[in-house]
Formats: sequence, C-alpha cells, structure tokens
Amino acid sequence: MRRPLLALSIAFAANVSAQITIGEDDMPNANDTLRYRTTIATGVDVGTTGAGIIWDFGQLNPLLEAADTTVSVSATPFLYQLFFNNPILYPQNRADYGVKGTDFDFQAIALTDVYDYFRADANGFFNVGFGANVNGLPTSVRRQPTDRVHQFPMNYGNEEISASAFNLTIPGLFYFGQDQVRSNEVDGWGILYLPADTFEVLRVKSTIQRSDTIYIQQLDTGFRLPEPETIEYKWIAAGMGKPVLEVVTIGGVATTAEFFYEADDITTGVATVRAEGPQVYPNPARNEVFVPVVADGRLIMRDALGRVVLQRNVRSGSLERVELASFANGTYVLELSDGGTSSRSTVVVQR
Repeated sequence: MRRPLLALSIAFAANVSAQITIGEDDMPNANDTLRYRTTIATGVDVGTTGAGIIWDFGQLNPLLEAADTTVSVSATPFLYQLFFNNPILYPQNRADYGVKGTDFDFQAIALTDVYDYFRADANGFFNVGFGANVNGLPTSVRRQPTDRVHQFPMNYGNEEISASAFNLTIPGLFYFGQDQVRSNEVDGWGILYLPADTFEVLRVKSTIQRSDTIYIQQLDTGFRLPEPETIEYKWIAAGMGKPVLEVVTIGGVATTAEFFYEADDITTGVATVRAEGPQVYPNPARNEVFVPVVADGRLIMRDALGRVVLQRNVRSGSLERVELASFANGTYVLELSDGGTSSRSTVVVQR
C-alpha cells in the first residue's frame, strides 16, 4: 500500500473527493510482524483534521525501533485458551491471534507472560481479553463485553460509543476490575507524509475513559479509582495492519508517537534496544516514580528535547525511586542501560 510521494500527490490533487474505507481485511493476521518506530509526541499536531487534509509529519525523529508479532491462538500457552479458542461456548471471545503483552509487577500482584487477544470480523476489530501468569498461576481473563476498538466498515464521519469490562480475582488477596467506555470518531481523511513513506489514510480519534475497582480481601475494604482520560489519535491506511501513525495523550499530556518507517531499512547496531522498557509506576506521575532494575547499569532520564535531566548508576534487583519535584510537567524518556543492551520507557509528569 506504500506509494511514491509524487504519485500520491498528483492523485490527491486530481480528485480531492477520494477517500478510503477500512475493513476487516486491513487488520493483522496471525504470524504478521508489525514494525514501527517510536518517538516523543510533544509538538505533534493532533488538532488539525477534517476532509481532504494533508498531514505532513515528515520531520518526526525515529528513535526506538520495535515490532509486534502476532501469533495464532493455538501457539499461545494452552491454559490461556479457555475463552479465546472456544467459539462454541464463548463465541464473543473467540480470537484470531494473540500479541505478547507487557509484564506487570506491583506489590502483591505479578502478571508475567502476558498475551492480549484480538479478533476482526465484519462488525469490527475487537480486544477480547488477555492471558497471563498471575502470581505464577496461568489465567484467562475475558472482556465482558469485549472492547470494540474499531467498527467496520470504517468511513469518514462515523461515530460510535462502546463499553467493555474485565475483572480478575486473586484468591485470598484481592479483586481487581476495570470498566471502560470508548468513544470513536473518524474525524479526518487525506494524505499522511511520514519520514520515509506516504499513505492515504483515515484519521480516528478514540477517547477512552477507564475506572478501576479494587477490593482487598484481607482488609475487607475496597475503592474505585478513575484513571486519567486517554485519547488515541490513529492514522489508518489500507492493508497495513497497524496504524501507520498513532499518538497517545494521557490526561491531556502527549506521551508517545508510533509510526511506520520503512521496515526493510530498519537496522540494528552492536547495542540492542529492547522493545519493552522498564515498567515504571505510577505513570502518569506527580512527585515520584519507581523503576524496577533487573541488571547493574545506568539510569538516564531525558526531557522532550533530548537533554539529560538525571543519571545515576543502579544495581540489579533494586527498586529505584526517582524524585520528580523539580521536573516540569511533560513527557520524559527513561532509559536503563547495562552495557550492550538498553531499554526505554516514557514517563509523563502531571500535577
């Protein structure tokens, strides 16, 4: 679906009423590799949209390279497949593929070997649930109802609201549940210029409101905690599987941008950058952030301009506390380096 810039520009100028439609066949399939680059989203204009727009993001700076690899449901851990590979008993949670997710470790709960499960059909693209080792116990967690990420066919002007939820009980410890409302608006179409590619796209704005419910059994107490509003701005091209550009804001603060960048040209040097960065928390953060360290090395934080604002040596197995009182609101990149390997995460400071 990549086309030369000149050809696209001529075609666009010749027929300004043309626009694409996105459907089931434009979503990923099992065993696809979806490559992308990430960069800091500060300064990316997400407000300009509408019919027949030319978005010029050719100056985006490709930083961290990464890839999502989809796998068939049957290739994921067997005990995760209870809901996602059983179309007779659980048709709403049937999945087409899984994607390796991010591990989570916080106080009394540890989620490892995480897989998120997805399905695409004529009605839309759905996140149907996830599987994980929860404190060492293989567990399947389905969304009821499922999260409809996109509705099909997708055309300019479409609007929809969908709700989803999941819950997880850890016997003897606590219950965790999350409710979500997603509001989608296909608010633009046109041509998108990226640093190495040009696409015909639809632009989708997804506004997500989440609320967490936690009940601690040992204390016989619970509480409900609204999360900051998340907005996903996605530029979607036919046949590309993953949005060719996605910018995420949390609580009104731009965090990261992911974009397609000539997959065949991505190279790596001697040092390797891991796609999954350190799992910092809380994030967004106000006065402090905690960073689990898995190897001796160096911790470095940079601001949106790439300037080093903090650096220190760290030890394997430590939980580093980083004070943020002197940091201005905004987006920062936190890097852990252990010599030959480095990993990066985005930290949002919001007060």
